[in-house]
Amino acid sequence: MPILKTMCRWHDWLTQFGYHLGCIALGIIFSAYIIEVFGRYFFNAPQWWASEAVSYSLCAGTFLMMPYVTWKKGHVAVTLIFDMLPRSLVRFAVWFTYFLGLLACGFATWITFDETVRQWINDVHIMAVKPVPKYLVSVVIPFGFASSTIHFFRLLNWQAIDPDNPGAVGGFGES
Repeated sequence: MPILKTMCRWHDWLTQFGYHLGCIALGIIFSAYIIEVFGRYFFNAPQWWASEAVSYSLCAGTFLMMPYVTWKKGHVAVTLIFDMLPRSLVRFAVWFTYFLGLLACGFATWITFDETVRQWINDVHIMAVKPVPKYLVSVVIPFGFASSTIHFFRLLNWQAIDPDNPGAVGGFGES
């Protein structure tokens, strides 16, 4: 199935690209706070855009990083249940957990995509110092959920689940 492997590679590339954009968003948050602090307290010149830049970047960074965290299994995992189950049920329990993640993220994708389209059709704006079309900020939300849904689907590989080591659910150093 070379086409499936190609699609997975493209999805991994898109996930890494989102990760780097999320890092840029984190840099924007840091920079905006530094500029705001210096502007407000040292030059008595608060910046109107700093708070908005932080809010928008926080939303973007969270949902651009979410697929990467799902891909690398860096999400919070309580493995006590897996450790207490008999070995014969562990693989199913881990698989079922990933399946629930797929369902939850898929449902959230549907809801957030529908809302983002509604914002675009109705031309909804964020009420701030400089009004911004709301869909420009919220478009990353369905992206993050959709990409995480695909990653959960890819984690459903029954053979890749190790029932002897269910506590090792992943981490950022693993691929």
